[in-house]
Amino acid sequence: LVAARSDRCVWASNWPHPGRNPPPETADLLELLREWAPDEAVRRRILVDNPAALYRF
Repeated sequence: LVAARSDRCVWASNWPHPGRNPPPETADLLELLREWAPDEAVRRRILVDNPAALYRF
């Protein structure tokens, strides 16, 4: 999805992680995002720009 349409992706951690005991570490989840989207501009799109456009803030 990231490679095909990063302009339509947003990040969600699924916090508070129902059904996971112990819950995953947020830093580990963000490291996965770094693997899936190694380009900093793409990560900014997913973490900042796309959510801002989606929620209009």
